[in-house]
Amino acid sequence: MRTKILTHSSFFLFVLFFLNTIKAQDIHFSQFYSTPLQINPAKTGFIIGDYRLASSYRSQWASITLPYVTVSGSTDLSFISGKKKKDIFGIGLMIFNDAAGDSRFNTTYIGVTTALNQSIDKFNKQYIGLGVMGAYCLSNINYNQLRWDEQYEGGIFTETFPIGINDYYDLSVGSEYNNLINRYTNITAGAAVYHLFKPNQTFNNDGASKIYRKLVVNVGANLGMGNRFSAYPKILFSKQGPFNELVFGYLQRYSMNYNYLNDYGIYIGGFIRWNDAFIFVTKFDLNKFTMGISYDVNFSHLALVSRGVGGPELSVLYTGNIPGAHKKKIFCPRF
Repeated sequence: MRTKILTHSSFFLFVLFFLNTIKAQDIHFSQFYSTPLQINPAKTGFIIGDYRLASSYRSQWASITLPYVTVSGSTDLSFISGKKKKDIFGIGLMIFNDAAGDSRFNTTYIGVTTALNQSIDKFNKQYIGLGVMGAYCLSNINYNQLRWDEQYEGGIFTETFPIGINDYYDLSVGSEYNNLINRYTNITAGAAVYHLFKPNQTFNNDGASKIYRKLVVNVGANLGMGNRFSAYPKILFSKQGPFNELVFGYLQRYSMNYNYLNDYGIYIGGFIRWNDAFIFVTKFDLNKFTMGISYDVNFSHLALVSRGVGGPELSVLYTGNIPGAHKKKIFCPRF
């Protein structure tokens, strides 16, 4: 019965998105796989350890204006649940801050997530997850850094501005399927709908300034290729109002210690953000610690101004165990 509920809930996410008219664009990271709770709340707690810490930093468009700087951090906890101790229950916290352009338009977003990933086979290899995120968002803008000719009449400053602070509450849901074929081969596919009730974001009491719903679809795999090599193909598609984003590519991993833990490795790879940028990536696994470095090379029409310069990005993840509390028998791979 619980499996049917989760399956029907997953289908409901797609129906809800496409049957409603959706109505600006959210932040994004090139290393989207390193910001799990921003991709899908159903990822909460689906980890090999007891807890996970994740952080990302991104700076872009420094060649055009003041750089757009985005910082993100999250933590989630994992618990074995269910009568047969085969399911995974997770709770998490996600925070990001984004400062954009000359006005330093600042957005702080705080989300609390929870998810249940339920085993749907007797070997604990296939899971269907359902996650929910409730959030609070605070935005503000600094008008003092903006200048127009119309601000002055006869040398006197005459411009008046609306209130520069806005906040709203938000709700998002997601579902994901994971197939842990073996320790070295697994696949994942999920979908999430963010801004479910289209909250209002405005600085001048405009009731029509709704945030578009956003659909995020992610597909990825870990494909074992012999003793030391693995391939990690990944695809991310998001749609928010009239905006679409497609990112695809893969990472090639080389294991520096071939044993049953396989916990030291180096990755080299690249991605394409369709009609926008090439993304060059390297990653390192150092036991429970993972660090990724990437750089965007812009090739869109904006490249005439940016000269191809996109921006650097740094990500850090750590998965750990709580002393005396780790009794998990379920293997959840790194994605």
